[in-house]
Amino acid sequence: MKGTYNLTEGPITPTLMKLTLPIIATNFISTTYGLVDMIWVGRLGSDSVAAIGTASFFVNLAVALSTLVSIGTGVKVAHSMGEGNTEKAMTYIKNGFVMSALLGILYMLFIFITKDKLIDFFVLANAEVELMAKQFLVISMIGLIFSFINTLFSTILNSMGNSRKPFQIFTIGFLVNIILDPLLIFGFGSIRGLGVAGAAIATVTANLIVTSLFLVYTRSLHLFPKGVSFQTTQMKEVIMMGIPITVQRVTFTIISILIAKIIVQWGSDAIAVQKVGIQIESISYMTIGGLQGAIAAFFGQNYGARNLGRIKQGYYQALLITMIFGILISIIFVLFPKQLFSVFLSDEASLELGASYMRIIGFSQLFMCIELMTVGAFNGLGKTHIPPIFSIVLTALRIPMAIVLSVPFGLNGVWLSIAISSVLKGIVLVCWFIGYLRKMDRTLTYKA
Repeated sequence: MKGTYNLTEGPITPTLMKLTLPIIATNFISTTYGLVDMIWVGRLGSDSVAAIGTASFFVNLAVALSTLVSIGTGVKVAHSMGEGNTEKAMTYIKNGFVMSALLGILYMLFIFITKDKLIDFFVLANAEVELMAKQFLVISMIGLIFSFINTLFSTILNSMGNSRKPFQIFTIGFLVNIILDPLLIFGFGSIRGLGVAGAAIATVTANLIVTSLFLVYTRSLHLFPKGVSFQTTQMKEVIMMGIPITVQRVTFTIISILIAKIIVQWGSDAIAVQKVGIQIESISYMTIGGLQGAIAAFFGQNYGARNLGRIKQGYYQALLITMIFGILISIIFVLFPKQLFSVFLSDEASLELGASYMRIIGFSQLFMCIELMTVGAFNGLGKTHIPPIFSIVLTALRIPMAIVLSVPFGLNGVWLSIAISSVLKGIVLVCWFIGYLRKMDRTLTYKA
């Protein structure tokens, strides 16, 4: 099929890197939407940053829910392509878009109905911050369905081995966001700026344009051929595969909300620091997320083709690449924390809090990176239920650890709870996958 690539042949590392680099770039572009918003909004003060930080928990919850469809669809499309069954892949694609649109609409309605109670949960004790948070949340939800569809388009094309086109399309959206952000936040000429609401409108507009470009591009791929009917059995397969990861990510988001509830006792500056810190840490997420996506597609096609020797070699080569990157990021976070935070916040109190956050989190980056990459390996094999088992339990430990460690260490105790759980998740998940590879050696036949 036009626009697809065979990942079951050729040298492994170059194949992985060819697929990984555009995904990393795409993740960078997607994540930079938030970074650009934060840089501009940061000029409005820590209250505005705190407002976006609070609302973003529920935006992130939407992203977590989108995996209910996107992960399973991507894996099943990769398996189908590896089997050489294009028609089956098309059915999964068509089902995926219907389910994504329905899920996005339902979540949007939920937020519209409950927005006041959701923001009030944090007890921000600042009416202006609460109002800005609600405005940002409502506007973001208007564009939610476009975000869901964009994620699914990107996942499907990655599964087909075509990671370059999503990068190109998301780059256009990113440029639109860069142009619109300062204009809508601060205003221009006689037009008054919209503040936090302007940041949300800029992102929604960029997402709408990205969706339009995906639709135009995929017309030539014939992803929705006539005669392809909806298959409830395949829908159930996708949902069942997506449920474990969705539960994991939703749980992670809920735990983050509860952690924020603990952090808020140190004031809005602490919430702002957490939000900015997460944005900086997204450097790791988006980079290894690219390798995670590549590994999932690579493993998916090779698993569909029963090319299991290639899977084993691919994992160890990806693990080496991930460890090198994780060590580098850890060094940067630990040695230059204040410089990183000064890009977003300027007041001395926030910079000191931010520097402590980056130093502590920095020591866990290697383990967080190898965890994310290994999740992609499990996903590619269709074993999406395994990573959530460990992730949910170890992430949930952050809450009691944060409460206990905050007594002697204050706010730094909360940061320590996050770092410790990341270290544990990385060690446990990698050891489990290596054990799983050995089990595959004993039970499955490898292609030459």
